[in-house]
Amino acid sequence: MDFAKKIVFFIITFLIFLTLPSMAEPAKVMSLNYDDSGCMVYISVDNGSDVNFPVKYVRLENPNRIYFDINDSVLIGPKQQLVFEKSKIKEIRLAQFSTNPNVVRAVVTFEEDFDASKVKLINANGNVIVLAEKLQLTNEYFNPIYDENPEVLPYSGVVANSQVVQKVTVNPNVQKDNSSKTAMDEINKAFELSTLNNSDGQTYDSIVSVDISSDLKLRTKYFIDGYYLKNGGLLVSGYGQITAAKTFMLDSPKRVVIDLPNAFVDKKIRNKELNLCLDGSCKDSAKIGQFEFNKARIVVTTETPEKYIPVYSSDAQSMLLINADKLNHITLSPIVANLQNAYIKKINSKTTELILSFTATVVHSIVRDDNSFGIYLFNVQSYNEPDIIKTLSGTPYKNLTLSLLPKIGVKSVMKVSKEDVIQVAQSVDGKAIRIMYTKNSAKSKDDSKSETSETPKKPPIKNKVVIDPGHGGSDYGAIREGINEKDITLELSQRVASILKSKGYKTALTRVDDTYLGLQERCDFTEEENPEIFVSIHVNSAVATEPSGLETHYYHENSIGLAEIIQKHLVKEIDSKDRGVLKSKFYVINHTDVPAVLVETGFLSNAEERAELVTEKRKQATAKAIADGIMEYLKKKK
Repeated sequence: MDFAKKIVFFIITFLIFLTLPSMAEPAKVMSLNYDDSGCMVYISVDNGSDVNFPVKYVRLENPNRIYFDINDSVLIGPKQQLVFEKSKIKEIRLAQFSTNPNVVRAVVTFEEDFDASKVKLINANGNVIVLAEKLQLTNEYFNPIYDENPEVLPYSGVVANSQVVQKVTVNPNVQKDNSSKTAMDEINKAFELSTLNNSDGQTYDSIVSVDISSDLKLRTKYFIDGYYLKNGGLLVSGYGQITAAKTFMLDSPKRVVIDLPNAFVDKKIRNKELNLCLDGSCKDSAKIGQFEFNKARIVVTTETPEKYIPVYSSDAQSMLLINADKLNHITLSPIVANLQNAYIKKINSKTTELILSFTATVVHSIVRDDNSFGIYLFNVQSYNEPDIIKTLSGTPYKNLTLSLLPKIGVKSVMKVSKEDVIQVAQSVDGKAIRIMYTKNSAKSKDDSKSETSETPKKPPIKNKVVIDPGHGGSDYGAIREGINEKDITLELSQRVASILKSKGYKTALTRVDDTYLGLQERCDFTEEENPEIFVSIHVNSAVATEPSGLETHYYHENSIGLAEIIQKHLVKEIDSKDRGVLKSKFYVINHTDVPAVLVETGFLSNAEERAELVTEKRKQATAKAIADGIMEYLKKKK
């Protein structure tokens, strides 16, 4: 080939190369972060190259909103949403708009009279900042981080997510530009290698960075993809929302165990023996395993299991399990916060809510034993004791005590029974902690009345049915191709209620719109409504795409008849596989006294059945089948 032909060949090859799609890894859109001090929402993006998103956004009407796209990117974890109050901005949503090409779309919705041109978008070193007027997050937007519910099952808060994440590598050494640093960044950096490394004269080792395979579909709230070893502790990190259960201890050998419900552990890091004392001062070791298909378990083998405590990051995406004797509180956060206010709200006869509000984001630990419950607030230096004592007096939190920790920090402890249930959540901006205390034990000694003096339970209201639309709000349920389980369950429940009302039956829905409702809240609602039966409506999902069909679940023996009749009508009305009546320990049917069932109306993970589930014909047939089953059962009871 002569020189001229070589030049032509080179030019053609180069032009073809330019037309090929980019082989660069997509950017990873990690999370929505709220910063009220800066009146901004910060979209965190972990990327190898600059994020390509337009400076100009698209304005839409009915409702008044804008949207902008982050191109060449994938959203890590489920769809995200921030809802505001007392603001012209109503909400911000973040979702995977498409996967070929990879586009993440942000939608900002306003009050109708708001001028959307006032909103500014800033590309801050590849991260996206949405600047607006003063924002105030709703008090209800909390992320659960600790839950003592005795059973955590596929429908106890699991947020399914079917997005395909394309070979994303987690790099803990990514350096962020300090120009866009916020208080939240400072707190979160306490849980990153860049801050931990050499901050207290210790060394760090065994940094694990793994890939998420291109065909993995995240079906749980939290995907554990890596760990960091600190001398005396283990930090687990991942994508999504971490929630921990109560720690417990075992013997032979001595060890401390903590479960992470609705969590999945990458196979590459499961069951590795990890030495926690890198300086050789102890023989403590840890393992991260997949205890159940949707539950991760961390086990630390040590002669002093009682000394290990969990420490939670302010974004609830990582947890440090560490020997408290080796924990340097000051290194956890450079930010100092004060305990500002305490708020009490009675949820029902057994459950009371306590919200602690702080001036800045807090790093904290939750410690629980059979006789007490405590929260260690490591970067809090002061609190108004008289006001807090006044707020707590006369409430179930009246015995809560506050005391200063050595150096810096506040210890909050209250006496509880091992039968009582504690749930803890933190606000999305990390500046508030919500404690839900459910008293299940017998009344305390200072109560004037005994248990036997309580008013006898009234008989159920005849022909009344409580219908429970599964999931809701921030809990989407199963997600496939932009179709959310929570939307289907709400519409089906409304249709069932409409049919029953037209026939003269009384109905009550646990939720009537797209709001989050906890499992115990659904059970408490049912108890207050005092119906004859309870029916929870869901849509099934599986990792494999082949399963399809109809299921009805029960737990207590008094619910078998109801389950069998509803399943009979489902199979009669719908052309889908009969998967039968199953005994399952789902929380809502286990903790409901009246006959209670959970109905699986089909598989969202099956493409053919998914297409049917959203049709008018399938929706109406499903609602009719459930309603007919309910009416036949109630008529037989007479």
